[in-house]
Amino acid sequence: MADSNNPPMSSYIMDEETLKRKQKEKLKKLMATGGNPRPARSLFFLTLKNPFRKAAISVVEWKPFEIIILLAIFANCVALAVYLPMPEEDSNNTNSNLESLEYIFLIIFSVECFLKIVAYGFLFHADAYLRNCWNILDFVCVSVGLFTVVVDAINHISGVEAPVGEKGGGGFDMKALRAFRVLRPLRLVSGVPSLQVVMNSILKSMLPLFHITLLVLFMVTIYSIMGLELFKCKMHKTCYYTGTNIIATVENEKPAPCAQAGNGRRCTINGTECRAGWPGPNHGITHFDNLGFSMLTVYQCITTQGWTDVLYWVNDAIGMEWSWIYFTTLILIGSFFVLNLVLGVLSGEFTKEREKAKSRGEFQKLRETQQLDEDLKGYMEWITQAEVMDHDQEGQGLLPLEDGDSETGSISKMDTMQLIIYCYKQARKWNRFFRRKCRVYVKSKLFYWWVILLVFLNTLAIATEHHQQSQRLTDWQDTTNKLLLSMFALEMFMKMYALGLPSYFMSLFNRFDCFVVSTGIMELILVHMDVMSVMGISVLRCIRLLRLLKVSKYWTSLSNLVASLLNSVRSIACLLLLLFLFIVIFSLLGMQVFGGKFNFPNQAKPRSTFDSFPQALISVFQILTGEDWNTVMYDGIMAHGGPSMPGILVSIYFIILFVCGNFILLNVFLAIAVDNLAEAESLTSAQKEKAEEKKRKKALRVNMPDKIAEEKALLAKKLAEQRAKGIDSIPTTAKLKIDEFESNVNEIKDPFPPADFPGDDEEEDPEIPESPRPRPMADLQLKEEAVPMPEASSFFIFGPQNKFRKLCHRIINATTFTNIILLFILLSSISLAAEDPIDPLSFRNKVLAYADIVFTSVFTAEIVLKMTTYGAILHQGSFCRNSFNILDLLVVSVSLLSMGMESSAISVVKILRVLRVLRPLRAINRAKGLKHVVQCVFVAIKTIGNIVLVTMLLDFMFACIGVQLFKGKFYACTDPDKMTEDMCKGWYIKYQEGALHEMEVRKREWINSELNFDNVLNGMLTLFTISTFEGWPKLLYKAIDSNLEDTGPVYNNRVAISIFFIIYLILIAFFMMNIFVGFVIVTFQEQGEQEYKNCELDKNQRQCVQYALKARPLRCYIPKNPYQYQVWYIVTSCYFEYLMFLLIMLNTMCLGMQHCNQSAHVTHLSDMLNVIFTVLFTVEMILKLMAFKAKGYFGDPWNVFDFVIVIGSVVDVTLSEIDAALASSGGLYCLHGCADVDPMQAIASSENMSVSITFFRLFRVMRLVKLLNRSEGIRNLLWTFIKSFQALPYVALLILMLFFIYAVVGMQIFGKIALVDGTYINRNNNFQTFPQAVLLLFRCATGEAWHEVMLACMYGKRCDPKSDYLPGEEYTCGANFAIIYFMSFYMLCAFLIINLFVAVIMDNFDYLTRDWSILGPQHLDEFKKIWAEYDPEATARIKHLDVVTLLRRIPPPLGFGKFCPHRIACKRLVSMNMPLNSDGTVTFNATLFALVRTALKIKTEGNFEQANEELRAIIKKIWKRTSMKLLDQVIPPIGDDEVTVGKFYATFLIQDYFRKLKKRQEEYYGFRPTNKSATNEIQAGLRNIEEEAAPELHRAISGDLMNDEDMDQAMDEADDEGIYRRQGGLFGNHMDPFSVDNGTANASQATSQRPLQMAEGANNNNNNITVHASCCSVAFESEACPHDDPAAEQPGTTDGPPQMSS
Repeated sequence: MADSNNPPMSSYIMDEETLKRKQKEKLKKLMATGGNPRPARSLFFLTLKNPFRKAAISVVEWKPFEIIILLAIFANCVALAVYLPMPEEDSNNTNSNLESLEYIFLIIFSVECFLKIVAYGFLFHADAYLRNCWNILDFVCVSVGLFTVVVDAINHISGVEAPVGEKGGGGFDMKALRAFRVLRPLRLVSGVPSLQVVMNSILKSMLPLFHITLLVLFMVTIYSIMGLELFKCKMHKTCYYTGTNIIATVENEKPAPCAQAGNGRRCTINGTECRAGWPGPNHGITHFDNLGFSMLTVYQCITTQGWTDVLYWVNDAIGMEWSWIYFTTLILIGSFFVLNLVLGVLSGEFTKEREKAKSRGEFQKLRETQQLDEDLKGYMEWITQAEVMDHDQEGQGLLPLEDGDSETGSISKMDTMQLIIYCYKQARKWNRFFRRKCRVYVKSKLFYWWVILLVFLNTLAIATEHHQQSQRLTDWQDTTNKLLLSMFALEMFMKMYALGLPSYFMSLFNRFDCFVVSTGIMELILVHMDVMSVMGISVLRCIRLLRLLKVSKYWTSLSNLVASLLNSVRSIACLLLLLFLFIVIFSLLGMQVFGGKFNFPNQAKPRSTFDSFPQALISVFQILTGEDWNTVMYDGIMAHGGPSMPGILVSIYFIILFVCGNFILLNVFLAIAVDNLAEAESLTSAQKEKAEEKKRKKALRVNMPDKIAEEKALLAKKLAEQRAKGIDSIPTTAKLKIDEFESNVNEIKDPFPPADFPGDDEEEDPEIPESPRPRPMADLQLKEEAVPMPEASSFFIFGPQNKFRKLCHRIINATTFTNIILLFILLSSISLAAEDPIDPLSFRNKVLAYADIVFTSVFTAEIVLKMTTYGAILHQGSFCRNSFNILDLLVVSVSLLSMGMESSAISVVKILRVLRVLRPLRAINRAKGLKHVVQCVFVAIKTIGNIVLVTMLLDFMFACIGVQLFKGKFYACTDPDKMTEDMCKGWYIKYQEGALHEMEVRKREWINSELNFDNVLNGMLTLFTISTFEGWPKLLYKAIDSNLEDTGPVYNNRVAISIFFIIYLILIAFFMMNIFVGFVIVTFQEQGEQEYKNCELDKNQRQCVQYALKARPLRCYIPKNPYQYQVWYIVTSCYFEYLMFLLIMLNTMCLGMQHCNQSAHVTHLSDMLNVIFTVLFTVEMILKLMAFKAKGYFGDPWNVFDFVIVIGSVVDVTLSEIDAALASSGGLYCLHGCADVDPMQAIASSENMSVSITFFRLFRVMRLVKLLNRSEGIRNLLWTFIKSFQALPYVALLILMLFFIYAVVGMQIFGKIALVDGTYINRNNNFQTFPQAVLLLFRCATGEAWHEVMLACMYGKRCDPKSDYLPGEEYTCGANFAIIYFMSFYMLCAFLIINLFVAVIMDNFDYLTRDWSILGPQHLDEFKKIWAEYDPEATARIKHLDVVTLLRRIPPPLGFGKFCPHRIACKRLVSMNMPLNSDGTVTFNATLFALVRTALKIKTEGNFEQANEELRAIIKKIWKRTSMKLLDQVIPPIGDDEVTVGKFYATFLIQDYFRKLKKRQEEYYGFRPTNKSATNEIQAGLRNIEEEAAPELHRAISGDLMNDEDMDQAMDEADDEGIYRRQGGLFGNHMDPFSVDNGTANASQATSQRPLQMAEGANNNNNNITVHASCCSVAFESEACPHDDPAAEQPGTTDGPPQMSS
């Protein structure tokens, strides 16, 4: 790496300093070149000696050069930001000056580029300029800039004048190319190293994200093609005023499609008609007319922005029957599932990156600083304590000695100097005394509570502020403020005096306090001097609120949370910087592309524009938060000429911005939050442990000094005894282990039970039915024991022996009884949902009332029975002692009350009726799994408490600041010219362009915004809606326009105020809400692990073991019939697969080819193609059926899917053919001759979705799903997808119950609100029927304008004309309960439930980001597949010799891989040690289990018989239903002295070593040694083995274990040495040893012959050595050649087998 012009080193021995310095310089040079040495020549002629190049190099590598360039980039950014884009290519002075500045920047960057090229070479060396991606970016920017200049110059010379006002850019628009300048800020990234880390981890997660992107793209394609089939051409009719081209809409309503005769919306406004010719919703951008628009619409729906609008428009066009299915599935799968995958992947990647960082000791540092703090605190306390003690002694001992009179006498005699000294001494003494008292006081509990009280009062004083408050209140607030401030100042000075300044400022909280107090004092002074405006004060005042955070100091878990948050702020700082850079780049780009373009006729100018840099920043930030990003996109498209070719390309900008920003950056926030939470948890637990430890020590110290001595004596005794016993057979460590083990697992009392152990099944729980499928405990729902009757008598009448009571007991505990009750609960829930909320006296409600009586009586009967059995409340185990029973009782009593109170006050009854909704909750008590999930949710709520508190606190603080800033400022007059309430009276003329009546006379009204900051509660509600991202841009612009209290808005009055909202969003919405999500996820995972808390296997090990126990071998069908075999061969070949893949792709293309208003022959062509594809797929199906026969074919779910689709497609084709044939007589549905077709009927059938035909058409689209089967990564994703669905049923049930309860309550309370178009309760969105209510709630759960729905349900809305309101009560519908209702629903749904979704996904998808070198359950499928090739009949057995080849075919984490040396493979087999069957086969489960066990090192250490027993116990404990037979196969019980693969391969290794030894001897001596020395040789050989392989062999042969690690090391070393190159023999030949054909088999046997005969001879000569290699080897070799050629017979061993022993 050293440069060639460096002088040779003068001395080799350098001191460390110079060495370090040299290394640093080297590193610097490397960094400067992007980590690369310089090439020998650049641009083909400049060598390293060339003076010009030398100069260039020295300039480029000069550190300030880098800084100058970065500064230039920064300046360039500023210049770009100052530039003001204007409509119609206008310009002003500043802009033209900036244009000329551009040339300067261009020159700087060109020079830099040129110098670097000269220094490093251009392209052709390994490390040339263009080989670095940052440099490529630079080069592109510079060359584009130069190109624009050249074009300008050419235009200038040729005399083409630029249009007026535009400097430059003549011939064609250079603006687009100029946009490239925007990328320059990206070079800042390469300048900041920590940014590179974040960028790297984002780039690293790109690969797993790529699969997910494919999946998303695939989903979008499928859904958009479905949309194309179902909804094309449906969105182009709307209501026009008759005879005009003016679209008729109600106020505040967007134009929507309509239907002339179908099920869609009718035009209700007078004088309107429904007719075609409308471009479509959103100026024709949102529709399903061709594939491109369809994909854009679907993508927009997946981001959950504006999906309800699309759904409602489709409803208006074709009716409400079916379209909701399409959209809800799209949201569920797309948004909730697939987009959460992104989150899973990212958080996984980040955890990995953080682990790397953590191993560098970040976490350690945090712990250390904490430790240091604690120690310091302790130290300070100790010193102060000592001081206090000191003073006390002084006080007691020294003062009384001096007599008072002598002192007074002496004072008079002193001269002045002494007097001063004496006074000084006295003062010091008193000072010490006071400080001591002060310190005691400051540390007392009383002082602490006093401060908390003050903080609380302070908070209250600030919170009482509101709009239009009385003068007295204002004065009171001022006085309290001054009072409290003085108190806080007093507290601060006392602390300073008591602790001394250095130790006061040591604590963070104290510094913070000091800051708050001093700002407060400053504020007072400034206000008195009238320097400061009131607004500045108000913000400073709110800083006082931060005192609330003082509470957290005394609350460990909270303070830990705060600490971890602060810690993560560091890791987030880089992210924020990156986010900011990202926003800056995109806003500059937006200014270049859209600046000054958002001016549309007939409508007001939109607020989110790109007309200036600050405004562009806000717009980009809005798109990042994802709120209404689609409307900004529509504006952008319209600005560039509408939804035609050039304009639509603009959407790419928005989509990239949305994807990168929203999905990647914001999810990275979440990933970091989740990570830190886990850290905070671990800190808290560590602290708890410490505290407990301290307590224990204290208790010990206080209570039992004598006991400790006793214990010591006892211990000594025990030790002595053990030493005496120490000559026992088991070494002590093992003994200890067994003791521990016995205490853990109760089943096994004796570490070595008798040999018949597998037979005794006493430990099996008797009531668990035997079944071969092992299951985790969670799945087991054991039948519950009947709860016995309590002893006491119930109702004081029925004693425990009473016959009637016993009968009740028997009835209650019968399963049929429980099921009947569940059925009734279900029925009553259905009847609740079926009620008609509008008219309580309708026929349906009367019928349901009778049903209700039945239900109530049944439930009452149940409760009476239960109370009779268990007693009411007075004794243990009675009915009301169980919380779930109390819920039951409440529900039933409410039903009874509401039945009894039919007549009296209506409102009470109404509330009681609503309470009946709780009935479905009774099912929780009856379904076990549901109970588990509910408990989990409660646990989550408990743990979230801290975070909720912190969030509430922050919310409260921001609300107070908001009140200070905006109270009373959100008022506006409907006539924008009038600024105050007094002027806003009378009528005004409203002018509307493009409406039927251009001018309308309206009444002026003075209106407040519905969400405002007039008092703290309103402020908190407003901020809560902002933190859910809903509608925050609207509020932001209101705030920007706000002026003074009680005056109207002024356009763009103070843009700077947006900082308030942005800080709030980043703090709360990005950060706290993500921590919320993180908390739910962490809790969920902990709850999942709770079950296996004491289990010794971790999650991954459990999953793998479970797979190994459950798996069954695949049957690989190979037909015997030759013709069938031919077909089978074709079908299973990969070319056939590729062909099908191609067909599916073609099919997709031909489906995507259709569009609206296509010509007849396109339609004809697509029909023909459809027929052709159907035929081809049918042929594929028939071929597969022939190849696999029916049984084999339908065994694979994909094939079943194929079959259904083919049948569907065939039906579709026949229907359309029949339809075409009968077209003359009016189509398929007019078989009886429709001569007189009603024209309206024809229109209606074209408008509605004719279910039959379109339904079958979907089968064409469903073929695409087959693509998923093709890609490995996506198949993995799907596999987990389905797995996580299995984990979801109870979560789903809980969600359903939540939705049900809320929907019924909503119907009862808000069902009567009239449907008014243009408001949020309208024909598509209301509570009038149960399905509608559920859909509305689903909409709120996705966060789609839920706050608007909430405001539309408030009190004072118009009532539905069909409802029974009294005269004069027309505007009394709705209820203020809406706030509680919607907020609680949103909190439950969005935070808890959807996060459970995320948690389940992250739980199951952790494998996506896990280290692939660790074996995980997703690897094990491979084993099944390859096993099937060796065992096509699925007998679950193969020859043990095939195992090696099998395992070498499977890639590493599971198998050995192709390149695994043979000896290592054998070693692994030795440690796997599966039992061999009598016919020399091994079983499927045993092999897989052994693989998993050795790969994950489950119980492989220690004495292995004991380890086996422990493992058996664990498996029995977790998977209770594992059959004993399977268990014995997998882990052979003790005492079976059978042959195992381990023993076999051990002997094998011995033989191999022996062979090698002989080989070496021959090479060494050059001849064969005589027999006499052979014994020694053999001994030497064996010794050699013992040195190398002993531990493994010992383990396999005897069962006593030594360590593996040094063994592995030795093996590797051995493999590295040259002598051990294997030549010949079964292990050699570097080929597959078992696929040898005859010739090579003979050859290899010939080479392996000699050592055997030697051994044999040795055996004859010296009988003291028994060789057990020969016999094994014979067995082995005869099995190795399945062809039974005579050469396989061994001459040496025919004379009887030698005895085996070791």
